[in-house]
Amino acid sequence: MKKITASLTLALMPLCAFSEVFQTTITVEGKGETQTESFNFDVGQDLFDQFKSTVLDQSFSNYSDTRSTMAAVSNFRGMPFNTAFPELGSTKLTFDVPKLGIHETFQGATRTKSATALENYLRKNIDGSLTKITKELIATSPTEPLAGNPSSLQGQMVANDFKLGSAAASPGASSTRQSPFAVGVGGGTYRQGGFDISVINVPVSKAFGIDSNDPRKQLLVNGQFNYVTIGEASSYQGGLGVGYRHPLSDNWYLTPSVSYGVIGSPDLVSLGQILSSSLTSDYQFNVNEYTFSVANMFGFYKTLPLNVSDINSDPDISSYVLKNGFFVSKVLPFEVLDHKLKLKGFFTDTEFFGSRVFASQYNEIGFQIDTLGKVKWLDTVTFGLADALSFSGKYIFSIENSNDLEGYDLGLSYDF
Repeated sequence: MKKITASLTLALMPLCAFSEVFQTTITVEGKGETQTESFNFDVGQDLFDQFKSTVLDQSFSNYSDTRSTMAAVSNFRGMPFNTAFPELGSTKLTFDVPKLGIHETFQGATRTKSATALENYLRKNIDGSLTKITKELIATSPTEPLAGNPSSLQGQMVANDFKLGSAAASPGASSTRQSPFAVGVGGGTYRQGGFDISVINVPVSKAFGIDSNDPRKQLLVNGQFNYVTIGEASSYQGGLGVGYRHPLSDNWYLTPSVSYGVIGSPDLVSLGQILSSSLTSDYQFNVNEYTFSVANMFGFYKTLPLNVSDINSDPDISSYVLKNGFFVSKVLPFEVLDHKLKLKGFFTDTEFFGSRVFASQYNEIGFQIDTLGKVKWLDTVTFGLADALSFSGKYIFSIENSNDLEGYDLGLSYDF
């Protein structure tokens, strides 16, 4: 029986206090005095608004467009940059990202228009500015929503592709449905580089039998929508994948698949899309009453250019991914509420090669409990549509970088 596990958000206290992902410290010199203030934001627009005259005037009593200078040291989701109105009475705004060698000057009719020109420079990816910043954030930032960490679009696609290819029925197993339709809702909580990140997802999948003489051969289609939050900043992910499960024997399955995903986040000033292809091998064998499974996936994940509204994205990230998992399961010798259960334990290792990413290696260890056969009460309340339930939990961590990555996840799934 094919099962798709959807995660249910843990009812736990946050792993650490939420931290704003945008910061700036501004110094204003004017009217014979110097004032310095620090500001923290969850939304990128608020950071750029802070450089506009109306906001500066509200924040600093000594600010004046004509009689003061301004210098700011800022942090854009982990990327330091400097901005300044260095000259009295001038609208010239300087912008420097020392780490990337970006040095630009903007001069509009007013200081506010100069600040708006800086914002447009980044959003429209002029001179590849946003591309350079995004590429570096994928390599160094725990909050980049496009790629580079488990909660990113890339990380979620890797997890879905591996799940798609390692969900073949155990040798000798039977199912009330050969081609189940699965739907769920859930989420997870991650701590990445000191930031708490929450993921809520809605997965949908369907298996189609394509050979009446061999029901093991299946066309697999899955889709998922994810809502990700970092503090008050939100991002939205959507994806669709198609795979073909082919049995090499009763114990060994190969699943090639292709997937597409897209992410948008006005709050985090991020946008992008990813196309992937993968091949998963799932080999299973029985030892007495235990079933063992070894799953190995090789995948290629490539970002594609995307231009929506006034935001342009083309980070040109190419990642080769190896994900390996070991599973052991056993039918429990007792029943719970008159239902037979199967308990599965698993351990996985995920590694990235190619373009630099923040989390190039991480692991999962967890369990899954499946009902065998129909769940009577679920069958009743769904008018005979539901098939079975699955409950799972896992702990996400990194052997290589134990201080930068940690997460907990609970799952509840059911088949129709």
